Formats: sequence, C-alpha cells, structure tokens
Amino acid sequence: MLVAQVPELPEPKQPFLTRRRWALLLAAGWLFEAGLRAWLSHGQGVPLSNPDESAYLVAARVLAGGSGANFGYSTLYPAGYPLLISPVFWFTQNPVTAYHAVMLVNALVSALLMPLAYVACRRLGLTSRPLAYGVAIVTAVLPAGLFYSEYAMADAIFPVIVLAWLLTTHSWLTAPTHRGRYLAAAASAALAGYSYSVHSRGMVIIAGYLVVLLIVVFWKKCRDSALLAAMVLVVTLLASWALNQKLKAVMYPHGPRSFTAQASERLGNLHGIILVLEMAIGQMWRFSLDSWGVAALGLAAVVVAIVRSRTPADARIIAGLALAITMAIAVSTPAALPSNQPQAWASGRYLDCMIVTFFLPGMVVLLRAPRRRMLIYAACVVPPTLIAAMVVDAYAGTAVPTLGFGAAFNFGEPAVLTQDWTSANVALATVVALGLLAVTVALAALLPARARAGSVLAVLMAISLAVNVDMTSKIGTANQAAARTADITPLNGLRQGEKIGISKALGWQIQIPQLYELTWNGQVQFNLAKQPPPAGITVVEVPWVAGVSEQGTWPNAPQGWHITSASQTAGWVVWQGPAQQQ
Repeated sequence: MLVAQVPELPEPKQPFLTRRRWALLLAAGWLFEAGLRAWLSHGQGVPLSNPDESAYLVAARVLAGGSGANFGYSTLYPAGYPLLISPVFWFTQNPVTAYHAVMLVNALVSALLMPLAYVACRRLGLTSRPLAYGVAIVTAVLPAGLFYSEYAMADAIFPVIVLAWLLTTHSWLTAPTHRGRYLAAAASAALAGYSYSVHSRGMVIIAGYLVVLLIVVFWKKCRDSALLAAMVLVVTLLASWALNQKLKAVMYPHGPRSFTAQASERLGNLHGIILVLEMAIGQMWRFSLDSWGVAALGLAAVVVAIVRSRTPADARIIAGLALAITMAIAVSTPAALPSNQPQAWASGRYLDCMIVTFFLPGMVVLLRAPRRRMLIYAACVVPPTLIAAMVVDAYAGTAVPTLGFGAAFNFGEPAVLTQDWTSANVALATVVALGLLAVTVALAALLPARARAGSVLAVLMAISLAVNVDMTSKIGTANQAAARTADITPLNGLRQGEKIGISKALGWQIQIPQLYELTWNGQVQFNLAKQPPPAGITVVEVPWVAGVSEQGTWPNAPQGWHITSASQTAGWVVWQGPAQQQ
C-alpha cells in the first residue's frame, strides 16, 4: 500500500495454513492482544488522566440516559468515543465497575490493530503469511497503539480508526469490482466521519479525505462511487454534530473552549508561530523516539515511494495522504493548545496513530529491503532525529519532566529509555532510541534471511513489552492509591442524591474526577470566604494548602460544623454540618 516497491520473496507453492485456519489464527492474535491490554489495565479503577477521562466517562453516562455534570469553558470532548462505551452504563452506574468494563471495551477495540496490521503488511508486500502475522503482533504491542487503551479516552481507539480508514480508502482505489468499490467507499467515508466525532484530529482526516474525493472525481475508475462516499460522509458528520449538540446542552451550559480562537491567538504573532513550529518538530522527535526509530525508517521509505516514478497511482495517493496527515497533525495540535500549556511540550500522544501506521512500512524495510537500501534509509533517519532533538533541547531544555502523573504520562517513553522518572535527558533518550534502531538494522543487515525475521521481531517485541510494563507500573499503578484518596475518599458517606458543597478554591484536579464518581448531579460550588454553605448542604469540601492547619481551612465555619476527614497530601478537608450528627 505505502511501499509497494520493496522486493518480495516468491509466494510459497503450498500455503502454510488454509484460509480458515489463518482466520482462526488472526482471531487468536486479536484475543492475545486484547488479553494483554486487559491484564495491563486490570489495576486501574479510577480516572487518572483528567479532565479527559472524567469528561469522556460522564459524556458516555449522558448518552446512556444518566446524569451529566458541568464542564463549561473546558474542551468539548466529542461524542464518538463516549458513544462506543455508553452501553456500559446501561448495566451499571457504579463508577469503579463501569471503569473496569470500559477498560475491557478499550482492550477489545484497541486489539483490532493486530488484524488490521496483518492486512496492511500483506498489501505492503509481505507475501509470507507467518511473517505478516509476526509483524502485526509486534505492531499491536507498540506503546503508541497500546498504552492509551489503559485509559478511558479517545486515544485508546484512534490508531485503529486511522489505520482502518487508510486501508478502506486504499481498497476504494483498488477494488476490482463495482460492489467492492461501493462498499469500500462507504466504509472509508464512515470511518473518516467517525474519526471527526472521536477527536479533533479527525478534522485533519476529513480534510485529507476531501482531497481524495476530488482526486477520485477526476479518476474515471472510481468516479461512480464518489457520490456515495460524499453522502455517507455528510450523514456521519451530521450525526456527530447532533450528538455533540446534546452533550453541549447537558455538559457545557456556558459553552466549550474554542480551538479556533486558541489557534488564532497562538498564530497571531511571530513568537507564537515559532513556538508552534518548535512544538511540531518536538512531536516529530517523539515520532522517531516512540517507535525506536522504525516509524521514521518507514517515513523515509514512504517519501521515496512518493517521488519514485514507477510507484502505482493508488500507492502514491495513500502514501501522500499518510504523509500529509502526519505533518498536519504535528502542526495543528500545538496551535490549539491552551495558553497555560507548559513550554516543555513534545508529546507523542497526538501522532500515536501515525507512529503505528508508519511502523508497518518500517518493518517491511527491515525484513524485505536489500541491505544497501535499508542502510540508506537508516542513514536518512539519523540527521532529522538529531536535529529535532536539538530543537527540543533549545525550547524545552536539556531534560523533559517525568516526575508525577501528568509529566510521566506525557513523557513515558523518554522516561523508560533514560530510566529516569524525575527528568529525562533529551540527548540520552535520543541516543538510546537511535541505538535501538542501529541494533535492529544491524540484525537485519548481517543475519541470514531465515534468521533475520525472527531476530528482529523478537528484539522489537521484547523492547515494546518491557516499555509497556514499565510505563504501566510507573504511571498507572503507582498513582492509583493517591487518586482514590483524592477522588473517592472525600465522597464516602454521601447518600444517593445528597449534594456536597464545593469551595471554588478547590483545584480542578480534585473537582473534575468527582464529577464522574458522583453518579448524580451532586456538586454545588460556593465562595467559601464570602458565602455560607448553600441551603440544604450539610457536607462541604474545601482545599488544604501547605502551612495551614485543618481548622484553618475554613476559619469562618458556621457553629456546629466539624471535620470528618482530611488529606493534606491530596489537598482536601471535608466538613460536616450539624444535621448529620443525628
């Protein structure tokens, strides 16, 4: 599909297994990947990546007919992912039980990367079914396609959507029959529309798909199905708009934050433009780093395929589409970041879908390209990666922060590569990632053909598994207890339907997760310093800052109010009114 010119081994005269048995093997591979994801996320019981997780979960509860919450002035979290997980809330309203169920849904959908990667490998020229199967297993274990499935957020499924969309778009361009073209056109349009309903990156997908539609209109081979694709796209986008309007009415009474306004503010001056470009380069640094250099290897091969004259038209279109989407996401996401986003921003999260996509042609290069071509591609990867690292070093500093959940969540792969969970040195992380690429290239270049595949796949599988386990342990598992103390403990003792007064000074890091933990609309905010507790409120949660005693957290508390629980580490104190003493 993307690298059609990589030399292939001849088709074996006898199939290794029958098609039916291979279908069963693909199902087994999918179950293995789903089981791995379920095992890694089994310790997760409360949302950690907030406000994203809590907003998606509350939105799912709203779509299932449950209660909402006020997320006004924050980002609008589109309805596509909440719609997928909303059936969970038909069967349970218990926050912990529902969260575990959402993790299972994530695991099952995210694991679809494996069969999709198998199909992509076959189209990329891996005619050996066992080899394509092995690459698919390794690709689906890559942290870019696995790690976010451990959290209730759209990133858990976005790589699956993008890869499926690229494959169906390619099928649309190459289908030999009218029926096949119509089915592929409808499927690709539906996936493009759904990507927009899942995440704002879907706008880039839509823009790319419109370009493909224009090409198809002038391409006689597929012109007859372009109208169907356009109709399906419009219907999908209208459905997405309608669901988003429902969420806006319930969850955003004061309106959501505007991405357009934020981007205009960022790009309104030279400093902002330079910062966006620096952050875009930072994302490309992570593009190479988070794939151990293999996705960058695939990117180099794809660029060559685009400019090579003998590349088939359909392959050139898909290659150009994938490349353009990668660049557009890298530039557009930092432009829409809030103004309080830390300067040391070099995220791999938003390019995770394209890291997985380009990892596949990178693997084809390692396993099928002639030695000289492979070494040339690898040599082309090193200078851009080093330049990107120097840019990150210039605007973010010599090290990126990895201490605490938020920092570790953003810089998990650099933390593992440097084995530093306080601050990961940019230069060291880059050298280690390029070293891993050098090892895999050396194995592929020096070992005999029969030993090459097994060695390369085994090494990359071991690296990805080790990184996933370390990231899960240090980021997810290590922060669960603190999250339970901050989010759930203050609500202990509240009866169903009872409201809790929340001081406006209480940080959003505590308030937002509690919007999900309360299965009813139970938070009432008030100004602790100027107002008495709202009428009917007998439980109040206030912040506890350093240097203040428990009693000092509410110095003007009404007579009869007393402290029932507190955590200075988490930063809260719960006061109870006299009516609760009966």
